Amino acid sequence: MARSLEIRGARVFLAAIVLALLGAQALAAQAKPIELNYWYAYSGVVQETNETLIKNFNETVGKQKGIHVTGATQGTYSDVQQKVQAATIAGNPPNVFVLEMGVTGMLGMNGITEQLDSRVAADKFDLSDFQQALVKSCKYDGKLYGLPFMPSNLILYMNTTLLKQAGLDPAGPKTWDDFARYCKTIKEKTGLYGLTLASNIWFLEGILLESGTSVLSDDEKSTNINTKMAYDAVKFFRDLKDAGYIRIMASADSAKLMSDVTNQKAGMWFYTTAGITTFMGMGKNAGFSVNTAFMPKQVSYGTSAGGSNIVISSKGTKQEKDAAWEFLKWVTATEQTVFVSSKTGYMPSRKTAIESPTMKALYTALPQFKVAIDQMAYADGRPMNPAYTEASFVITSALDAVWVNGQNIEKEFAEAQKAVDKLLRE
Repeated sequence: MARSLEIRGARVFLAAIVLALLGAQALAAQAKPIELNYWYAYSGVVQETNETLIKNFNETVGKQKGIHVTGATQGTYSDVQQKVQAATIAGNPPNVFVLEMGVTGMLGMNGITEQLDSRVAADKFDLSDFQQALVKSCKYDGKLYGLPFMPSNLILYMNTTLLKQAGLDPAGPKTWDDFARYCKTIKEKTGLYGLTLASNIWFLEGILLESGTSVLSDDEKSTNINTKMAYDAVKFFRDLKDAGYIRIMASADSAKLMSDVTNQKAGMWFYTTAGITTFMGMGKNAGFSVNTAFMPKQVSYGTSAGGSNIVISSKGTKQEKDAAWEFLKWVTATEQTVFVSSKTGYMPSRKTAIESPTMKALYTALPQFKVAIDQMAYADGRPMNPAYTEASFVITSALDAVWVNGQNIEKEFAEAQKAVDKLLRE
């Protein structure tokens, strides 16, 4: 009897040990964080900013909720897009990634990114604090596929040292007529170009908005480039180029713009607001001052919103998607938005960030940062038709033909319209 009790006790003891071990393993498994891979674009200050955000998330919300994010830069926005598409086909896409605003609709339509409307509704997540032109660029067919992250728009940059040498107001031109006068004066007084410009679709979007039209129709099923307003806008800049007042390069030569700026070969240039810290640093090193202004107006002011959205892959597990949503909410919150903008020059996507003491102090100290914010009152979201990426290549080729090679505007744009309209309607 005693022997039987000993055996039974031993069995109970062993069972307790096994249960304890299994419980410890379960707790260990439960304690293991959900791992997320995050791909973003660009190096330098943008990479530093992203890595700081990742570190801060992992040490706070990530630690509390059992989420760990690992980031990696993948090159340009285009590089990110191409690598994400390839990784999705291969079955191993990143859980979270950035997209240039113009391709958000295309990847959403193709099922590569997660639709976020149900998450927004469940969490009562307030989208109204974001600038609405930016929210528009996160949607396709009325559905939300991302959140605004590092937004920008095109602004006018000026080497005010050269402008002063030419006897011009460093505040910059306000209208297209003023702009033409500035370009002519800079060339005549200094021998340098008034403007250096690389042909690109984003710039065309802006000057057409200023001319009272747009690259695409309201329903985005056709293009407006084969119209007199588009002809006149493009001809305005070609006339300045033909007169020798400005330099226009092919889109493939866009890297030369930076060289022109660094070597002070031009008094003005159009570029994303995200370049403010870069250009001010260039100026400091090379001995010239930089100011910013709205894109000069024609019929009205106008610019096309750009930069990046942050999105979730549709291919992860439910746990991974839930964790990714926590990261998206945190990284686009007001505090992080302030940090990103003050560090990089990208615009704050949130109204509360714009009104924060930190941003107000920055705008007072460096008013160049405020220009893009004020210009958003005249901004429109980028086209979201999934075929627009391919269509933009057609339009850019037409621009190169007209601006760089001197081809007939009406002929090139009529041919481009046929190809673009077909793409948009497929």
